[in-house]
Amino acid sequence: MSDVVGAFRKKAEDLIASINSAGGLKATVEGLRRQMAEADRRRTMGQVRSQLKKLDAQINEMNMAVGVQAVGLHKAGLLRSPELTPLCQHIVELEAAVTQQREELRRLEALSSQPTESGERACEQCGHALPPEATFCPYCGAAAPAPAGEAEVRYCAQCGAPLREGGRFCARCGAIVVGH
Repeated sequence: MSDVVGAFRKKAEDLIASINSAGGLKATVEGLRRQMAEADRRRTMGQVRSQLKKLDAQINEMNMAVGVQAVGLHKAGLLRSPELTPLCQHIVELEAAVTQQREELRRLEALSSQPTESGERACEQCGHALPPEATFCPYCGAAAPAPAGEAEVRYCAQCGAPLREGGRFCARCGAIVVGH
């Protein structure tokens, strides 16, 4: 039994010696305090960064609101700031260009969905001419519009076979027709 007590005493003395060799218990406690203070400082820095991010977002929102108000006043002829007038005028010109481009896009989309003089269809996505039998555009992969005067043909998601109108199962593979 004295051997067990001796071994325990030796272990305890070794532990106390290792604590004292590193500067003692006081130094260990002081090191822990420094680590806790550093963790608190980092947490506080994270909170301050988060608050700064929110404030920056609010400033950007307010700048946007001021800009919208200034452009509105410019359009109404009520803006009296010579510094803001050219900026507002540039925004008005950009808005007009956007409107013009949207109208052009609508015109092109309307043309691409109509058959051409030769009866060809055009891809609604990229505008390329489609072969008569195409169900997908060979240039961009978009689904091709149904030929004029034809009902839209649906295809099996499993095997690609044409589906019968009103059918609940594919005649080729027996898969359930989705969206029946």
